[in-house]
Parts: sequence; structure tokens; C-alpha cells
Amino acid sequence: MNIPEGERFEKIIWIFQSPLATIKEGDTREPTIIVSDPRYKVLVNSPDQNYSLKISNLSREDEGTYRANIFTGDPLGTITRKFTLRIYRRLPKPKVTIYLEISEESMCNITLKCHVDGSGDDEEYGWTPLGARTVVSDGGSVLHLSWKPGDSDFTSTCIVRNPVSISSHSLQAGQFCIGPRTSSSRSCSPLAKGLSILLLLGILAVGIILIGIFTKNKKTITRIHRGMKLRRNVKRGKNADKGVSITQPHL
Repeated sequence: MNIPEGERFEKIIWIFQSPLATIKEGDTREPTIIVSDPRYKVLVNSPDQNYSLKISNLSREDEGTYRANIFTGDPLGTITRKFTLRIYRRLPKPKVTIYLEISEESMCNITLKCHVDGSGDDEEYGWTPLGARTVVSDGGSVLHLSWKPGDSDFTSTCIVRNPVSISSHSLQAGQFCIGPRTSSSRSCSPLAKGLSILLLLGILAVGIILIGIFTKNKKTITRIHRGMKLRRNVKRGKNADKGVSITQPHL
């Protein structure tokens, strides 16, 4: 913020919801500066009468309209200047979710949906390159394309940008059309792949436990069967002993 040449002031107050910094013209060349928070710092360029407010460790709560009230010696000569602060995030790498359908004629219809985690303002989506059988929708975030055997595979790139950063994700869509599937959806998210692996490990663990239980029960049943068979053999032996008679010869 510049003070017009030759213009003098008594004080300047930077305000955002409440006073942030006060600059008072002193008897010496250097003005007196008072700030309400260490995050705020006033940068002074005396020759050009330039007084700037620097804010450290920005967050979304700092976004909005700032005012600089310049008080001159004239009670009616207060000057107010407004400044709008917009805050943008660094974009992470976008993720692409793939939906595909293979017709009986082996034509593969692919839908690629691009998105980034979280939400932000002024984010623009786009796809490149675009061919004869491609259509972009949903504000540029969704790409529809058709692919059939014999077509050369090509790389599709989703690009996301805002005023301070740009990020992209590239993939070859044709590789997902290989196979006998008729319809499916597939996501490139590492989280989905990790959950699939955990599910397979869980199924494997349950199978191992069931096999152990089955084997243990089978051994128990075999022991019971053998014990019952042994008791029947002993009982038959006793009954045979009771049926034997010994005849003494007559002298």
C-alpha cells in the first residue's frame, strides 16, 4: 500500500475482523509499529512510503477482505483501502476411477472419472489428448471413449489446475478392455487395491481355521469309532467264554 507523495498521516490501521497492525508516524524517520499477533509483520519502504502487511502460516481462516484505514490530520480525511486475499491449496495427484462395458461386438466403452481428494475453489479439469471417439462431460472431469481390438492403445491424461498449481494423472485405458468381462468398474486408487488384498488375506485365514477345525473333529470322530469297535469286540469275547462247556470222561 502506497501513501501519495507529499501526503502525511498520523496512523494506519490494518483490519481483518479486528485490528491486526497499527503504524504510527513518529518524530523520527522510523514509524512505531504494533501488531496483534506474531504472524503479522509490517514491511516498510520509507522512501516510497510503502507499508505492506505480511502474514505468515496462512490458513483458510485468513481468506477474506482486509482494510487499511489511513488517518490524516483532517478528521474528514480518513482514507480506506480494501484488499481481497484468496488462498489456494497445492493440488495433490488426481485419482482416476474407471468404468467400462464390453459389448458383444467387443467394443469397449470406457468412462474415466478424474478427481482430487478434498474440495477447493477455482479448480479446473481437463483431458488430453481428445480423439474422434471421445466425449468430455461434468465440467471436464469425466472422459468417455470407445476402444475396440485392433485400435492402438493411447495414453489419456487428466489435468487439474488452480491459480497456484497444476497436477496430472496419465494411464492407458485400452489395457482395461482386455478380457471376457461384460461390465465392471475399476479404480486406480491405491486404497482400493489395499482393501482387496486385505479381503483376500481374511478369506485365506478363515479357510485355514475351518480346515484346522475340520481336521481336529475328524480325528476325534475316528477315536470314538475305534473305541466303540473295541468295546464290541470285548463284549463278544466275553459272551463266547460263557458258551464253552467242558465234559469230564466217565471212568
